[in-house]
Amino acid sequence: MYAAVRSSFALACTLPLVFCTVAAQPLLDPLDTLMRINHNYNTLKDACQEPDTGAARGLYYCSGVTLRMVNDGPFNPWDYSPYAIKIGATSYSCIRKDLSTRILVHPAGFVLRTPTDAAALSLPVKEQGWTCIFAFDGGTGPERKWYGCGFFDSREPPRAAQGVMNNRNSAIAYGTCAEAGVSTAEQWTQKYTGLWKGPIQQSQCSWNAEKPSDWNAMIQVHESRPNTTNKDPFSFSGQVNEFMLKNASATNDGSENMKHIDAFIYNVNSTQNFATRGDQAPPKPENGLTSARNFQKKLQAQGYSVPILRLDFTKPAEQRFSYVAADQAIDLTVAGGAEPAPVVPAPKYIASATWVERYDPGSKKNEWSLKVTPSAPGKAIQASDQDALYKELFELRGADSQWRDNEKSPGSMRQQLSCLIQNYPAKTEWNLEPFRPNVSPQDAAKAGCNPLPLQAPQYIASADWVKRYDPGTRKDEWTLSVVPTAAGRALPNEQAVALYDQLFALKGADSNWRDNEHSAGSMRQQLSCVVANYRSKTPWNLEPFRPALSDSETRAAGCNPVPR
Repeated sequence: MYAAVRSSFALACTLPLVFCTVAAQPLLDPLDTLMRINHNYNTLKDACQEPDTGAARGLYYCSGVTLRMVNDGPFNPWDYSPYAIKIGATSYSCIRKDLSTRILVHPAGFVLRTPTDAAALSLPVKEQGWTCIFAFDGGTGPERKWYGCGFFDSREPPRAAQGVMNNRNSAIAYGTCAEAGVSTAEQWTQKYTGLWKGPIQQSQCSWNAEKPSDWNAMIQVHESRPNTTNKDPFSFSGQVNEFMLKNASATNDGSENMKHIDAFIYNVNSTQNFATRGDQAPPKPENGLTSARNFQKKLQAQGYSVPILRLDFTKPAEQRFSYVAADQAIDLTVAGGAEPAPVVPAPKYIASATWVERYDPGSKKNEWSLKVTPSAPGKAIQASDQDALYKELFELRGADSQWRDNEKSPGSMRQQLSCLIQNYPAKTEWNLEPFRPNVSPQDAAKAGCNPLPLQAPQYIASADWVKRYDPGTRKDEWTLSVVPTAAGRALPNEQAVALYDQLFALKGADSNWRDNEHSAGSMRQQLSCVVANYRSKTPWNLEPFRPALSDSETRAAGCNPVPR
């Protein structure tokens, strides 16, 4: 099937098939790993079985890609975070071709080998620990008992409706959807509206990790919400699901998972870190490739060598993951006498490509520009094979932080190259700037191939979190202290939604907001109330803990309603 590269390490198996003790793990061919992971991403099985018993397992067992995205820091990426220790379980996600996921919580992370692949490769099989999966982020924390899978109410969940399963993980797997009388996507949609009953993130039930029917319903639910709303920004098809894995120990030692890591990955189109529950500091942008390289070196130090793969949600599904030898931080040809890694061909169409930082009169600040000189063959094929030119340029410079961190509009660099070739065929040097937007060919030509991002009016001058005593609740509460710009202060009442959208984009992902707005729409309502009644105030103070009441009740409380 998928062969391991030649290895001097011996495998010692004492039990049939899935119970295999590995004396030392062989190095796998990175291209075989890439092929397996892309194959799994595109495999739409709705039934998986344990190979020796035939017992039914969840769809993760033989299809899809199970991944955990994680920050880099003075710890191992497979360690359990302090918050995960409180829950007793760690959050993963499962992505597959039939899921429209395109947003991940961090730029880098790792993929766990599927149990089916591990058995075929005679490697350790992750048979136990998977508990449940939420269609969207479940806001998992200590309030959800049973390893993050219970109801969001801090009580031990009932088990009467779980049914009978006979696989190796049946004692751990659990889902509250069965206890809530929800077995289909239609029932889920009717029950969890995300309106008056609170945000879906906290109110939704969990699906049992080992029931194929639950997985199929989860996928249908996930895909039924193509658009986001301000009330449920984390509950639409572009966002990840949340797949819970019980911790193997009560400490931060997640080393049990090292042998199951198939690859490290990084999202080539994002440096965004989203705030997650338990974060102690505001999130900052992160270079995914740098993090993945650090992860790779840390795992190699423990005796395991796996490749770094690129993850690109803009590529066709069959090419969702890719392998680039230049991305690797370790030599994948050393351990186990492996075959040499593929050699990247010498540039053929690009003579040089150099980054220059220079002032741009359009954006009025310094911007990165890629100064590209095509070779003679490159000039000769520029009109007939732009794809080959772009592919080579991307292989050369696509992993550079100047490109990855600044191409906010996917496809912008490709479009600029196309525009220059079409409209300025005699040019012998191309200057491409990642910050430029991807616009229509007509608009790009009008702008001389140098389009500028549209500047939306800025309504928020600053927004800072302050913790202070509240006389209504008689305890310290988080307050978002907002200072509007002159344009924000002058915005008509009926356009306050634009002001809220900018504020949410700035601070909506912060844990102070996400973890404390238990009454959906409270922050929006307070802002509307302040704009309508106290717009001259400086600053505007909004508290996530306050309830969402009617406009008249909120106004009567001076825009500061107290929980009842």
